[in-house]
Amino acid sequence: MKSKYQIIISALIALLLIPTMPEAVVIRQELYRMPMTMTQDVTTTTFLICDQHQLQARPAKGFRLNLVHFELGSAILSAVRAETMLSDLKLHGITSKTPLAVIGYTCMLGPDQFNQRLSLKRADAVADFLRDHGFVVANVQGQGTTNPITYNLQEFYKNRRVQITVCP
Repeated sequence: MKSKYQIIISALIALLLIPTMPEAVVIRQELYRMPMTMTQDVTTTTFLICDQHQLQARPAKGFRLNLVHFELGSAILSAVRAETMLSDLKLHGITSKTPLAVIGYTCMLGPDQFNQRLSLKRADAVADFLRDHGFVVANVQGQGTTNPITYNLQEFYKNRRVQITVCP
């Protein structure tokens, strides 16, 4: 039986050896009894290590969007980040008719209840901006401190983000 670290290293090696960008890297976990999700980096591929049935039940379109980051304790969407988000959506061929899901997150600083509300405010700010620009936002969620990108205190800004995905 492989350890978690061996599985993670195997996934990273598989990504590096594949010359084209895969939509998803699936690692079977028939022998492993640990569900987990791991993000490699803020601007690169996300690995999903899960049961094969879960992947088939939730199909997702694979593309890389830059995450929208926020200042500490803030839900204000800056003009620069808003324009970057619009150009990124356009670059990936996402039209105003494509249903989007917007998920807000926070870093681990502060109380959980505050972070939960703040993550939803961030998601609402991005969703409102997208709606104002003619996009269809089908789902808005605030996830608080779940699914952190990093545990490094100097990199907590990476956790203060909103993620936009295409609804299946």
